[in-house]
Formats: sequence, structure tokens, C-alpha cells
Amino acid sequence: MSTALSKLTSVFVILILMTLFMIGLSAKAAPSGIEIGKTSSFIDENGIMHVYGEVKNLSTKPLANVVIKGSFYGNKGNLLNEFNRSSELSILNPGGISPFEILHIDSKTVSQIRDFKISTETSPGPTESRLKPLGLKVTPSNSRLDIFGFYYINGEVTNNANHSSTNTLIIATLYDKSGNVIAIGRGLAEPLNITAGASAAFGLAVSEKLQTYKTAAISLIADSDEFTSVPIFAKASR
Repeated sequence: MSTALSKLTSVFVILILMTLFMIGLSAKAAPSGIEIGKTSSFIDENGIMHVYGEVKNLSTKPLANVVIKGSFYGNKGNLLNEFNRSSELSILNPGGISPFEILHIDSKTVSQIRDFKISTETSPGPTESRLKPLGLKVTPSNSRLDIFGFYYINGEVTNNANHSSTNTLIIATLYDKSGNVIAIGRGLAEPLNITAGASAAFGLAVSEKLQTYKTAAISLIADSDEFTSVPIFAKASR
């Protein structure tokens, strides 16, 4: 029993050391009009590397189909892998910010990573020039970190527009004391479709237990097929 515990402890120590090593690695490149920031990374218990951050639309036009690419390199500068992921928000209004998460899912090469670079691109689409109205409002009610490392957030989302909000989603971004993104959570409104002037409850759980204990602040944003909201920021509750 003690041998098994010792091995498990060693695995967690290695993961923590690798995560600390990765924190300083995050070269960023973005096309004009997109800013990448607040990045961090960690390696979970399954050997998957998570890279978090935010993209901001600095242009005067809405941007759609924003794709974030992570390029991962070995100690000789050799390219090990590339993985892509869309931003959490499908449309970025001017000045809008969206979190993102890139997963390096090749556990066989994760220990070889010595550097990574993050870049973005947008691909033309039918919604690219459409401003998404700020028809939703998020009101958090409570949040807490439980003894198992789950970070729970509950609240309410209100549809202030004059027609229904469909497929309403709430996105939570967790930040550490340095302001870097350390985890992302997602939850659906209940009901999923909110009629004009009505409200719906939501509850979500962020399960990255190697990250949640670092939470110093959170932001919440609601997004649907028709509308989005301004982000709401709050200090973390313990």
C-alpha cells in the first residue's frame, strides 16, 4: 500500500514540476487586430497539456471563426505537434474578449516539450461582419471550491432583448493572482432557450483540480445563437 502511495506521490510531483517549467513558455503571435494574452499551461493526471489564454478583438469590426493554434517544440527547436482550437465565443465584437483552451493530447511527447508558440487566424464566414447584440445579462449568486477540487459557480442569466435567446451558454474563466487564465468552465442555462424578458438559472463545475485551488478571480459571460453579454468579474470565493 505504501509503495503504491509513494508512486502516486511521485507522479504528482513530476506533474507539478513540469507545470511550473511550462509556465514561462508562451511565445505569442497574432494577426493585426487580435491580441493574445493571460496565457498559462499545465499537464494533467493523464499527461495531457492544457494551454489557456484570452484573445481580444482590437479591430473596429466583429470577428468570427477565430482559431487559436498551438505549436509545440522540443529542446532542439524541432516541431513536435500542432493543435488547433476555436475561441470559446463564436463571434468577437470590437473590444470583445474570449478565453481559449488548447489541448496537447499526445501524452507520448508531452515530456519532450520545451517551448510552445500560440498564433491565431480567422476564416471568412457568413457571420463575420455581424455584430452580436448585448442582449444577455449574467448575475452570479455564489461560488465555492469543494474539498475534491471542484469549483462550483451558480447564478442567473436574463434575456433583456425583444426576442428569444436560443442555446444559451455560460462560460466561466478562472484567473490566478497574476491575472493569467488557469481554467475554463462551461454550463447551460436552464431552460436552454430563454424567452424575451425572462431569466434562467445556471450552474457549472470546473473540474481541473490541479488548477482550481489557484483561483483568485473569475469572469462570467453568457452567449447564445443570437446574443452575448458583457463579462462580469468577481473575486473568488473559498
